[in-house]
Amino acid sequence: MPSTATGATLWWTNLLAGFGWRDVADLVVVWAIVTGLLRIVRDTRTFQMLRGLGLLLLAAVVTRYLSLPTVTWLLQSLLVVFAIGLIIVLQPELRRLITTIGEQPFLKAFFPHSLVHVREIVEAARFLSDQGWGGLIILERETSLAGFGESGVRIDADIKAELLGSIFTPGSPLHDGAAIVRAGRIFAAGCTLPLSEVKSQVTALGMRHRAAIGVTEETDAVAIVVSEESRRIALAMRGQLTPPLDAATLEDMLMLHGKGSGV
Repeated sequence: MPSTATGATLWWTNLLAGFGWRDVADLVVVWAIVTGLLRIVRDTRTFQMLRGLGLLLLAAVVTRYLSLPTVTWLLQSLLVVFAIGLIIVLQPELRRLITTIGEQPFLKAFFPHSLVHVREIVEAARFLSDQGWGGLIILERETSLAGFGESGVRIDADIKAELLGSIFTPGSPLHDGAAIVRAGRIFAAGCTLPLSEVKSQVTALGMRHRAAIGVTEETDAVAIVVSEESRRIALAMRGQLTPPLDAATLEDMLMLHGKGSGV
């Protein structure tokens, strides 16, 4: 009859014999994902609650191993309630976690027009429309808009709906100009743009709409314009202005036509 040591040796031998490079890659990927997530949520309320969930899970495994059915049932019930509560309580932090993951540098290499940034711009346009404030946001594509940026105030900030909203707040020193987005950043605000002179298009249009059409006539940029009078949102491309858009349609069009804009 084989000894305990011999049995353990045979078990390890059989385990290692079936352990290939795919298993190593699998473990490395899982380790990288878990480590990355823990680094993102470290020192946040999410991490504290995940630690509590982990302790409950460990306790449930131990009590099951010790054959304590009542305690095991109680802990498993608590786990279900805790998991549901975790999702409800931490909705804002979960959104922030997803946003942080989407903004990682290695993802930007594959997705230069980040969905996160597009949604921030759409949210800003929706906010301006709801408030009845005018706004003009220009997305640079292949043609550089650095020259137009020099006519305004250099900002170089992350694309955030709140920041774009504050730029176009009535009375703000920058609210009458355009905000330019390039390379995934808010490059400048309060910028002056060329006005379209095509009379068939600009009849009865305000300055923002004429500027949106004008800059897309001279460059391949995409312009989002919010009307102060009608609260309508429109998109200008290749010198043409779309009919009024809702937020969902605007997001779809930015994802389709905003490629190369760095958002």
